Amino acid sequence: MKRIAIFVEGQTEQILVRRMLETVMAKKNIAIQTMRITGGHNVRMSFTVLHAAQTKREADFYVLIYDCGGETNVKSYMLAQRQSLLDKGYTCIIGLRDVYPNFTHDQIPKLKKGLNYQLSQKGAVTHIFLAVMETEAWFLGEYRHFLKVSSKLTPEYIESQLGFNPRRDNMELREAPAFDLKHVYRLVNHDYIKKRNKINSIVSKLDFDFFTHKLSETMSSLGYFVRQLEDFFD
Repeated sequence: MKRIAIFVEGQTEQILVRRMLETVMAKKNIAIQTMRITGGHNVRMSFTVLHAAQTKREADFYVLIYDCGGETNVKSYMLAQRQSLLDKGYTCIIGLRDVYPNFTHDQIPKLKKGLNYQLSQKGAVTHIFLAVMETEAWFLGEYRHFLKVSSKLTPEYIESQLGFNPRRDNMELREAPAFDLKHVYRLVNHDYIKKRNKINSIVSKLDFDFFTHKLSETMSSLGYFVRQLEDFFD
């Protein structure tokens, strides 16, 4: 059994990554468990199971997704858990976090370098990926899901009202994608809030075939992350 651990910034990424893998890897024998980590520093770490792994037979691939409760926790929790994961046979340990709000576009190269500086590769591929500027940019890029909310939300209508076209423009260049997403939804009297039921509703509308193929070719941060997952499951 191949094992991968994915440390994500928070609830949005945890739901997105789990649903993406469940959908795209549906034909593979895969088990996914999600957990929340809290504590650390001067407080003992604790682990809460959010979604237990379910499989009818021994899985070929086991995925453990950690919700780290904030972007600044991703690297520290990865480093704290790395040896324990190696001891359990994990061969890929990766992280995913946003750039916004603490860094600008110009600071992305420095941020990438700092996050991955001297990360040991001994025993397991280990890397931290960025969602530029935040995961909601990927939701904006999968513009087709807006039509499942309202037939009114065409890229052209969004452009006429908000000044950007999610089909034509690179959503990674938006400064605050979560605010953009909120404004798109408000055009049809909906809202975007970072609550579990709302995130689940959005993620359930995403076309993951488009997301992991076409969109990952045009949005580089998504492409890097998807290719790492594809390499693991190959």
